[in-house]
Amino acid sequence: MEKRRRGRPIKKEGSIEFWQFARAASVMCAYDEARKKGEKHSVAVRAAVDSLRMGSSKMPISETEVKRILSAFRPRGRGTILLFERSNLSEEDIKRYRWMREQIAALAEKKGITLPQLPSYDETRRCAKFTIRFSERPDYPRHNRKAPKE
Repeated sequence: MEKRRRGRPIKKEGSIEFWQFARAASVMCAYDEARKKGEKHSVAVRAAVDSLRMGSSKMPISETEVKRILSAFRPRGRGTILLFERSNLSEEDIKRYRWMREQIAALAEKKGITLPQLPSYDETRRCAKFTIRFSERPDYPRHNRKAPKE
């Protein structure tokens, strides 16, 4: 048996944890929603921070981190990006989610498999889903620019 190395585990190059990907999705959704309302970049960054802090207060976030996420997932000069869209779960989606949870629990009990504990389902919590797709990089024109000369 190989002895376990001491210190911080080695992270695979170019990979991120799931919670970091989920945080990036939430940040980009909030940023896009603010920009679609006509807010400037700095105000949209602040709105993304506020939105994430309201939704999950334990998750670390700052304006600098929002800017890092935007630069990583939406680099300048790229035409195609990953676009995250948030929408509320329908009753049908919620029923399907519950059914899947029940099936997983039943299978684990039947086979005698020990699965990690699923997070508890909270009826009072707002349910949302993310749609991820490739899209053209959005263009947010400046509102205070000079009119082009003809």
